[in-house]
Amino acid sequence: MALNTGIQWCDSSTNPVMGCLGCELYPTPHKILAAIDRACLHARINGWTSGTARTLFGELLDEVWSELEATDAGPGEGHQKKLTTTNIRHLRKRLKHRVTELFSVKAGRLVEATINRSMKCYAAQLHANRGYDLLNPEREANVGYAPTFEEITLFPGRTKVAAQWSDLTGTDRLEKPWLNGLPRLIFVSDMGDAFSRKKDFGFLRTEMAAFQTPEGQQHLWLWLTKRPKIMREFADSIGGFPANVCAMTTVTSPKTLKRIDALREVNASVRGLSLEPLWGSLADEIDLTGIDWVIVGGESGAKANVELFAIEWAMKLLNRCREEGVAFFLKQLGRRPTYQGKELKLRQLHGGDWAEWPADIRVREMPQYFYNYAAVGASV
Repeated sequence: MALNTGIQWCDSSTNPVMGCLGCELYPTPHKILAAIDRACLHARINGWTSGTARTLFGELLDEVWSELEATDAGPGEGHQKKLTTTNIRHLRKRLKHRVTELFSVKAGRLVEATINRSMKCYAAQLHANRGYDLLNPEREANVGYAPTFEEITLFPGRTKVAAQWSDLTGTDRLEKPWLNGLPRLIFVSDMGDAFSRKKDFGFLRTEMAAFQTPEGQQHLWLWLTKRPKIMREFADSIGGFPANVCAMTTVTSPKTLKRIDALREVNASVRGLSLEPLWGSLADEIDLTGIDWVIVGGESGAKANVELFAIEWAMKLLNRCREEGVAFFLKQLGRRPTYQGKELKLRQLHGGDWAEWPADIRVREMPQYFYNYAAVGASV
């Protein structure tokens, strides 16, 4: 939970559910190992065959587990001898060393680079740094996080606390002036995906009760998921989202455009898209019917691991939004923005300082629906 968040398009965040069952930003372990195989086969690493990555990691996991069992304390309750994305992340340098010994320095570097480039979710990375680690068995998991990102963990009462936060309607946000005139905007699920499992619907219904208390109705709740089909089922189970919930989904490339179709089916009064990180041009393919808000952003992170972000993609999307009456919000240019084919060097490493942007894309708009809600509240 964060009363004040650095995320430009909201004021606060809350997470009744921490953790996620995977997506394109945090792939399953099977996809990561398959990507390692492809990279090494493409590089013609001598002796590498399909399935080598899985075999080597399995052997390494057995070895590390045996080391834990040999200690006085042994494996802790939260440690898992499983093929998980979290374990691959924690053991990546050991795997690189093993591959270097068995194959070559080039192969070891390929393995580490592939793992690093596969794991792009900042929430998962924070969990990896605060949860259980086979190589650091004495570290306890942070009580505010899931033990590992793959373990969906429920935190009852967080939305009730968030509902008690002060109303910001009429308050000037000096660092985020584009939010002025609006209620407090609370991002729900920036540290996981609450719609990872249908079995959590009962818990989510209980948590949502806080949205509709007199205090909760003062705020707008921006609920983001990469599983809009499950969000739709949940919304239907409660007769539709209340007026102060914006249903949102993430789209990163043409491969995930189908999420927008599912979002359109969510019974909600207002809907938004987070096109972040954006990995390609979508302006000619995206259907904005029934969409009120489009947030765009380039990828942040270590420069070696992020994709290029062409500012022209944002410009084209801005034009599409203008044509269709959709609010457009450019959050950041990311670590590797390009303009007219040249990579730009920005002082702000995430590209979030719009003083460094071309003037015609300094656009951070909020949906008109939000202002309507601020004016008449729960009767919208």
